[in-house]
Amino acid sequence: MRIPLALAVALAAGCSSKDSPTAPATPAVLGAVPAATPSPTPKPAPAAISIAGKGAPRAQTPPDVPELGPAGPSQVRSTAPEIYVRNLAAQRQALDQRVIRFPDDAGARASLAAWHSDQMQLDGNLDHAVEADRLLTEAIAKRPDEPKYHRQRAGVRAHMHRFREAKAELEGVLAKHPDDQAAQRALGWVTRNLGDWKGAEPLIESSTRGTTFDDYGKRALLAFLAGDIDAADEALRRAHGAYNNVHPVPLAWIDLQRGHLRLRTGRWEEARTFFRRAYARLPQNFEVAEHLAEVESLLGKHTESLRIYDEVVAATGLPEFIGAKAGVLRALGRTADADAALLEADRAWRALLAKYPEAMAAHAIHFWLEDKKDPAEALKWAEMNLGVRQDPDSLLLAARARAANGDLDGARALLIRVEAYPLRVDEVFEGIAEVKRALGDAAGAEAALAAARALNPKAGVTHP
Repeated sequence: MRIPLALAVALAAGCSSKDSPTAPATPAVLGAVPAATPSPTPKPAPAAISIAGKGAPRAQTPPDVPELGPAGPSQVRSTAPEIYVRNLAAQRQALDQRVIRFPDDAGARASLAAWHSDQMQLDGNLDHAVEADRLLTEAIAKRPDEPKYHRQRAGVRAHMHRFREAKAELEGVLAKHPDDQAAQRALGWVTRNLGDWKGAEPLIESSTRGTTFDDYGKRALLAFLAGDIDAADEALRRAHGAYNNVHPVPLAWIDLQRGHLRLRTGRWEEARTFFRRAYARLPQNFEVAEHLAEVESLLGKHTESLRIYDEVVAATGLPEFIGAKAGVLRALGRTADADAALLEADRAWRALLAKYPEAMAAHAIHFWLEDKKDPAEALKWAEMNLGVRQDPDSLLLAARARAANGDLDGARALLIRVEAYPLRVDEVFEGIAEVKRALGDAAGAEAALAAARALNPKAGVTHP
């Protein structure tokens, strides 16, 4: 379960591109839908389908029912990646100067905050979120009654998994502006992340009934979580049909998500085709590159996978990818290098968690449960993570950690709660099977694994 399900849902909690004076950023896998701006100038969503509207230029008003996008990867031309990155850097310089020249301009700070959110989606550096939060707090101090600044800050805080703060901020917006649909939608996704799926339903429904790029992206996420892969793929094709701009982020995002659907259903060659197209469009996006590296390794192309992981690690320094690189090194027979990489990842995780415990806990739990096994460390962070949110992914992670530490009663209690959610995802069923096996329920474990394999014939192979 390398891609935490909760991340996907979390990213969908962010603000709309309408709240972002600049536009897009890239979402996490099946998480933040990059929102969609008619300006061809790249100004940068997640997560799931990321998963948080920090993500893409707004498209022009789409037809009532957009045409289906291509059956294969997108062939639409977009801004060249080197131009996009150069424009993003130039935009930063211009915004820095604007903030200096106009110290009382709240909009300048909100625009610069949006830039940081966009850049974070490219390089994964959470320092950008801290800076975005600071800038938005300053903007709100200057214009406390401007709801879009509050929505924007709630999106940043949701990205950092500070869901309760995001929820309080959005509720504050709705107390003054009860008809604010953007705040209602964002509150729905935040509420879902906190585990209250039923309470989130009416709020989320309003964000998926339309025919925009964003509507179809969110629809795809919900279909994926319900196990309806065909419906998810069709929704992503409709999102493509609803989008008519040259910004590379939304187009790369669609191919990334469609590749992920194929990865999660055991169609690795097809996944590779989509990931390669997304990578060609925007190789600087760390999530795109990481997914291509993963599928190359699954297909036995370990040398190419290592090349891409080296690229991602050099650009981000993120321990999640150092740990993944260790697996590739081991597959190449470089055992000593793999062991050294795991030690490096362990140190990097501890340093990152010291800075961003809420945002990074779920990822780190996977590392200590699966890569460099340390059940006690995994349990410490799993219990901490339950204090942040109690969505099904967090509950399942904690159940796995409790089982790994011999707390079978505690694991069973959490597993009951996980199974109450209307969720059909192969990785979730694999996790359920693992816990049931630890509980001595061989029949239940086999049934869960069968459910996983009904969705993904290669379940148990992708992330053994």
